[in-house]
Amino acid sequence: MNKIKRFDFSKAKYSAVKIIVLLNIIIVLSAFQKHPIKLTAMLIEYDPKSNGLYLECKVFIDDFEKSINKTLTKNINTSNPSASDIEGINDYFNNYVKLCVNKKKLELKYKSSEVVNTYNVFLIKFENIKVNFKKGDKFEISNTLFFEEYNYLQSNRMTVRLPPFITEDHLESRIDDYYIPYSL
Repeated sequence: MNKIKRFDFSKAKYSAVKIIVLLNIIIVLSAFQKHPIKLTAMLIEYDPKSNGLYLECKVFIDDFEKSINKTLTKNINTSNPSASDIEGINDYFNNYVKLCVNKKKLELKYKSSEVVNTYNVFLIKFENIKVNFKKGDKFEISNTLFFEEYNYLQSNRMTVRLPPFITEDHLESRIDDYYIPYSL
């Protein structure tokens, strides 16, 4: 004669408790991540009176340290960059951010920086670059910051001001679309 199998609710309760505990652990651990957003913010601004092109970039400190320590500089000090840290910052940005006028690459040189610990942000300012934009010039931007580390999660926001040609343009550089050409 066949015996009827009975469902053991005590084992089911135990399994449900294990699942709930596991989900709670995952939620708590994800709350300790530094930040889930992979983002940079860059300002590129031209002053026609001084013929100066100004660039500044805001990056999350932990993302920047992870990327630059992996590629160029070990144990960078963002609070008080040494001469070798500044050289690494210059090399890093000239490798991952390319600005060209009529196919001529512009060299980025570190000017100053500021750490905003409250927001985990490192603000880097670069020296003004002498440029005399004329009607018909080609200006190209390529921004691939952190794509090697974060791939499709990374987004690089840029504000471009090139008066009198461009009043203000807001752009986003993604891994599959990071080249921005302008005809002035």
